[in-house]
Amino acid sequence: MQKIEDVARKLKKDFPLYAKNILKIITKEGEVKPFVMNAGQNAIHKQLEKQLKDTGRIRALVLKARQVGISTYVEGRFFWRITQNRNANAFVLSHLAESTNSIFNMVRHFYDNIPHPAFKPPISSQSAQTLVFDKLNSRYRVGTARSTQTGRGQTNRFVHGSEVAFYPQGADIVAGLLQTVGSEDSEVILESTANGAGGWYYDQVMKSLRGETEWITCFVPWYWMPEYKRKPDPYFKATPEEYKLAQSYNLNDAQLCFRRAKLDELGGTDLFRQEYPSTPIESFLTSGRCFVEEKALAVAEAECYSPDFIGEIRDGQLSPLEKGSYKEWFPPIPDENYVIGVDVAEGLNYGDYSCAQVLDSVGRQVACWHGHIDPWEWGNIVSQLGKRFNSAYAIVERNNHGLTTLRRLQELGYPNLFVESSVDNAYGDKLTKRGGFLTTSKTKPLIIDNLAALLRQEESGIADIELLNELRTYVIDEKGAFNSQRGCYDDRVIAIAVALHGLASMPRTRTPRIQKRYKSVDSVAGY
Repeated sequence: MQKIEDVARKLKKDFPLYAKNILKIITKEGEVKPFVMNAGQNAIHKQLEKQLKDTGRIRALVLKARQVGISTYVEGRFFWRITQNRNANAFVLSHLAESTNSIFNMVRHFYDNIPHPAFKPPISSQSAQTLVFDKLNSRYRVGTARSTQTGRGQTNRFVHGSEVAFYPQGADIVAGLLQTVGSEDSEVILESTANGAGGWYYDQVMKSLRGETEWITCFVPWYWMPEYKRKPDPYFKATPEEYKLAQSYNLNDAQLCFRRAKLDELGGTDLFRQEYPSTPIESFLTSGRCFVEEKALAVAEAECYSPDFIGEIRDGQLSPLEKGSYKEWFPPIPDENYVIGVDVAEGLNYGDYSCAQVLDSVGRQVACWHGHIDPWEWGNIVSQLGKRFNSAYAIVERNNHGLTTLRRLQELGYPNLFVESSVDNAYGDKLTKRGGFLTTSKTKPLIIDNLAALLRQEESGIADIELLNELRTYVIDEKGAFNSQRGCYDDRVIAIAVALHGLASMPRTRTPRIQKRYKSVDSVAGY
């Protein structure tokens, strides 16, 4: 008896150990085997346990490839929790009735195949969707996301939303479900494959990746799964694109062969990225056509790297800060010419961001400031940033709140501002000059096309991976206009495009040419 109690104490604290020794699963081949967690499940488990330790609860979004076993992991985890604790209700909500039945059958299979009675609390009642453990005052219930009232009938400690991106009225269903969950020691895990760029789940993942919510995003790329391999034939040779993918994600030939076969089966890269994503961003299919080809973005991504400095700039001084607004890849070089492209937002603590991109004279990205800030105060930061980079040529987008930032820079006497010249027909074709750059339906295609051309030529100079992520969600819509996808932002994109436009007109420091003087050696010849 003492030995069983010792084992029970160990298993109560260690889910992977509990799963291996207590839970049985049915494999794709129809075999009943112990639940030994795979690489993806182990990675998710570590992230969830860290959040639980740090915050006392779990709020997680799990973005996954097809059939990586996340539902199996979550069902097993919740079964472990409610059969080891009192007063612990679990509720699982799936997008389809068929999936709901499969999940309940999995849970029932867990229970029926427990190898020792010490870990098998008696069931007092059951239905097609509920297991009740009266002695523990706990129950395990499953349901289908049919209406906004689904799941509101009981208080839950553990909630699993399965394929949340496919819920009808997703925002309302999840909002109602969250009201049933307590705060301390509760777990809410919402997992899904991607379902396009848009909807509640997509919006929440984007916010989470930007660090704007308490939710963490856990991602499982396809190449973590050992079964996603295919034996290469003797004549297999990787294409240049495949070679770069292999370098980026440490893929072997068997994984590349699996990818080839799936590309042929799915009819191209778009569906493959959604069903078998390598990164969170690429899993969401664009709702419009990306403004530049993925091949060009992949090349640019390979050139991105971590900044040398992350922090804040105040009063001209740099202060290190882990999640600071300012990143710097290269410090200023004396006598170098720099340009700053400035995008200005409204200044609220949510919504669009303000951004400044700093480029050197050859168009290389050397620094970036990105955050929420008042437009007037933004002028102070841009001025400090400009002075740090040798009074950089500042080109401010003057649309809307940009005028406030521009006026502040003028008040501060900033010496090197971009001035736009245009012919004003209202005043007899008079040439007028105004500070800043006005983005219109005519000027935006010009600066974006310039950026796209540099990406295609592999000369964008981009160092920031977050800028690359924005570029992937910057599309040409059905009307032919350039915009970010719903739920995404384009602040970094506009700032870099404006900076590149300014680079072409940036005043250059002229090096004075000194006329060489030669002493005559021969008075007749003159040399």
